Amino acid sequence: MQVIHLDVADFAVAVERVVDPGLHGRPVIVAPDGDRALVSTVSREARREGIRSGMPLREALRRCRSACLVRPNEPLYARAFKAVGEVAGRFSPVLEPGSHGRIYLDVTGTGRLFGSPLDLAARLRRELSDRLRLDAAVGVAANKLVSRVAADLTEPAGLLDVRTGDEAPFLAPLRVQRLPGIGAAVGRELDALNIRRVRQLAMMEPAHLDLAFGRFGAVLQQRARGVDPRPVRPPLRKPEVCREETLQEDSNDPAVLRAAFRALVESAGLELRTRGLTSARMALELRYADSRTTARSVRAGLPLARIPELWRSAERLLEETLSRRVRVRHLRFRLAGLARRPRQLELFPQPSPDEPLTAALDRIRNRFGESALVHGLQVRAG
Repeated sequence: MQVIHLDVADFAVAVERVVDPGLHGRPVIVAPDGDRALVSTVSREARREGIRSGMPLREALRRCRSACLVRPNEPLYARAFKAVGEVAGRFSPVLEPGSHGRIYLDVTGTGRLFGSPLDLAARLRRELSDRLRLDAAVGVAANKLVSRVAADLTEPAGLLDVRTGDEAPFLAPLRVQRLPGIGAAVGRELDALNIRRVRQLAMMEPAHLDLAFGRFGAVLQQRARGVDPRPVRPPLRKPEVCREETLQEDSNDPAVLRAAFRALVESAGLELRTRGLTSARMALELRYADSRTTARSVRAGLPLARIPELWRSAERLLEETLSRRVRVRHLRFRLAGLARRPRQLELFPQPSPDEPLTAALDRIRNRFGESALVHGLQVRAG
């Protein structure tokens, strides 16, 4: 297998610089409006000033008063990413998009059309620059893991080819944090074990890694040796309904959190029923005042649609997700596992007393807006 990993670094900033060339070479912060907004994306120049994604916008602007503040334009970024995919799709039919700006291409067997993978990668970079005015870092390797590391090492723009068989020597001198999937928590555990370079991780006894990391220990050692059996997978459609809100003030007051969460649940449920769907899974992510997050997901025992059954499951989810005493800043609620509501009539239907109430509430909200009705939880919290 031959894989190319394409990465347009700081994608939102790169797209904004295409629209406004005056932003080139200047520290750029992409963040929404509001006193409590968090930084979404930053340029390399802004990172050198100590600004990071997820940082409160106020703090970011204090650290770099000369920064150019740009409001996010998600439709623009989506169109730009689609255009990047269209350019990449000319060189391979097997694409796996990652986060904005990242794409894997399986270029196995394309040699007769485009030459070697290295030649193809160079041509791909030129096409992106000429057509979209976007510079990309590109890594070429025998698997997804090594191609991504190669691309990361050449940011913001460059090309690095790791020949088949050279994966382990290529990774060996790097810091373990360079391996995808090693976040802050795993990095701290490895540091406590005095494992700082990939070569040290590759040479560890599997039994020792099992003791420290359980089943993930074997995965870590595979990655350290440059082994990655995952194929490049084109994306499957995973439709979902999502609602999120940033609180006016950080809070760990249960009444405030339940009220805000109830509003998200009811809004998501309204869309679900309007589209004639049910949901089999829900998830909640909480971002705290210290920028850390907790997340939980649950599978419903029955397809969810009506307000009472949605709220019963959602309330348990909120209790499980609230695992810290730190004040909450942001809530993100998702309904997944969507399916069409069955149209076939039941032979002996059991009417639910909730259905007329749910239907009446939906008619009012669809006619006068979602804010036309407010649950008692929100009144008490206010």
